[in-house]
Amino acid sequence: MKTNRCKSTGVVPVYSVFLIAVIGLLAISPCRIQAQWNNNTYENILLSGLPTADIQSAPTSDGKTWIAFYHQNGGNYDMRAQLIDANGYKLLGPDGMLVGNHTSGSATYVFNVCVDASNNFIIGYQDERTGTMQAVAYKISEAGTQLWGANGVVLGGGLAPYPAALSNGEVVVAWSGDLGNTLNLQKITPTGSLAWATPVTITVGSSTTTRGQVIANSSGKFSVIYQKGGIYTTLYAQMFENSGTAVFPPLQICNQTTAGYRYYSVVAEADTTYCGYYSSSGMRFNSFLQRINPSGTIPWGMNGSNFNTAVASNDNYQEETSINLTPGSDFVWSVCNFSNPNQTVYGVYIQKFRKTTGARQFTDQAKVVYAISAGRDQRCGDLALVDDNPMFLSYNSTEKIFATRLDATGNFAWPGNRIEVSSTTAGGSTPKMRYGFTPDGPNRCAATWTEDRGTGYMGYAQGVSVGGLIGLKVETANGVPAIINTSGGTLQMIATVFPATSVQDVTWSIVPATGMASVTTTGLVTAISNGNVYAKATAVQDPTVSDSMLITISGQSAQPPTVITLPATDVSSYTASLNGNVNANASGTEVFFDWGLTSAYGNTLNASPQVVTGTTSTPVSAMLSGLTSNTTYHFRARGSNVAGTATGADLTFTTAAGVGMSENKKLKADVYPVPNNGRLNVVLSNMTSKMVTLEVYNNLGKKIFSITDFNATENEVTGIDLRPVPPGIYTLIVRSISERTTFNFVITDGN
Repeated sequence: MKTNRCKSTGVVPVYSVFLIAVIGLLAISPCRIQAQWNNNTYENILLSGLPTADIQSAPTSDGKTWIAFYHQNGGNYDMRAQLIDANGYKLLGPDGMLVGNHTSGSATYVFNVCVDASNNFIIGYQDERTGTMQAVAYKISEAGTQLWGANGVVLGGGLAPYPAALSNGEVVVAWSGDLGNTLNLQKITPTGSLAWATPVTITVGSSTTTRGQVIANSSGKFSVIYQKGGIYTTLYAQMFENSGTAVFPPLQICNQTTAGYRYYSVVAEADTTYCGYYSSSGMRFNSFLQRINPSGTIPWGMNGSNFNTAVASNDNYQEETSINLTPGSDFVWSVCNFSNPNQTVYGVYIQKFRKTTGARQFTDQAKVVYAISAGRDQRCGDLALVDDNPMFLSYNSTEKIFATRLDATGNFAWPGNRIEVSSTTAGGSTPKMRYGFTPDGPNRCAATWTEDRGTGYMGYAQGVSVGGLIGLKVETANGVPAIINTSGGTLQMIATVFPATSVQDVTWSIVPATGMASVTTTGLVTAISNGNVYAKATAVQDPTVSDSMLITISGQSAQPPTVITLPATDVSSYTASLNGNVNANASGTEVFFDWGLTSAYGNTLNASPQVVTGTTSTPVSAMLSGLTSNTTYHFRARGSNVAGTATGADLTFTTAAGVGMSENKKLKADVYPVPNNGRLNVVLSNMTSKMVTLEVYNNLGKKIFSITDFNATENEVTGIDLRPVPPGIYTLIVRSISERTTFNFVITDGN
């Protein structure tokens, strides 16, 4: 992930959105749980109903996406912003919010955006509010509040402001000054004040210093990648302290020719910065990955590590490049467009570099994703990483847009290799432009772009799941109403996974609201109780993609519970755990265990849990204590609700013989009075050992009282006070080294 999540635009658009795909069950409409994302890739989502000249986007940490765009408003270009949530809903109105409408001039210029740690949106652009071009910056909250005021912060004369949100909440902006050949830097406090009385300036020799790209490092530090020259440039790098003091002087990182009208791909991990770029050597183009150490050194040498070492004049050209890394990973990924030397046919290649050495992992020739061909496949937008594996956007000769995901070895991860994101075609004088694609969350990406579909250029977006799906739609078979109004009635549901080439298998489930139902693996819903439920389908190809439809149920009668007795467990000489499963069938059900020496039982024990709800089988249990060793007991589970009582089968268990002792038929324990109020007297007789332990258990098998190593005397009266305790049946257990006896008694009022 990029440290400061900034996006930029130049002649070649590189903007993007990456959105969380999990469809929350709380985000519901009256009849279905559904995201706003459009499953029809011929339509997509319209970002705004206003003419759009250029767009930029950046992700938030809470699963939303900020988008800034120029609105061509007559002879002016107004700046507007939109916020889209994880489900594709536009949160700032159908056309977004107005950021600024100062006089802009008759053309658009480069603008850039980023998001800070509080998910505020920072936009850097320029206007002519003073009659000449001024670099300005705005900060907007997710609620649509202008945090730096309606007029933003004026940085000074110049163009192409590039902001970066620092780790301490401040923002640093680089822009090309309107005087001399300098690149300016200014820091803005969180409240919108200029931190430095005058901008920090960067100048390399007498040539123009331009195109500054700021990226945050640790502890409020930041680095700047910039260019020296006019149209034809070379790349430099510098790191700065938070105060604006340079950590090292201008560092040349390449000696081949770069383009002064172009931004390159920059990422950082802590204080180490990486730059992916392509440059010209003679009459050809070569792609590189360069590493800049915080000490101001380039350990891989001038230019860095080649994407592909085939750089002879007749070898294929290596062109637009995008890089990304996952913090803590050993690698940096790079995706690059290739062409033949005549630049008439194109393809896409992938490379993986080791961070420490720059060593290429996919041989010196890189790995072909889409071969150079007349199909003219070309990557566009930023490179996203999903579990440290690449996912990116591309378009072909018809300008259809596709998404592709690769695995760790650079092989295709999805059935069919790629999916269509935009199915419309374009070209000629009205090509698709301003493509975007960037990571934001674990489950979904979205492409953004501008396109003229006959009414002028507008902005569009399309969600794509990391599993290669556009979406999923749940409907009733034959379009019948989503209603069940007969007792035990059924409703057949169907699910369609998009695109049509994806795996169509889904997993069905019921999400209860106020009613209950069941559903089969084929989507047949059976009503259980009145109310509303959601029939939910989850894609097998990508379980993060799902859709649900609300079903209204009426005409149902309550049903008794379904009860199953399960074998006893943890059976010892004197205790046993009773078990069962109970389905409440949508009516709250009280659960008990009946037990005794015969199938007539005679004793009842509350189960845990005592009350079961819902329509699924719930495990229940209870612990019996105070049993006689080497004895067979009968038991069964029993449940009762408003519709009646149901019992499980009669089962038995046999307690084990006493271990190290036997039930002493002579040892006798008398309790009086019976019943009692929790105060009782115990008299022991026929004793062979005077050192005994006395324990009392309730009817749940929980020990509530004990005296250990009690020195008892024959026929001596021992008083015990158990209060406060609830009424019920209690068991006294008396044991010594070789003896044991039990006595059951009743407490009627234990207060």
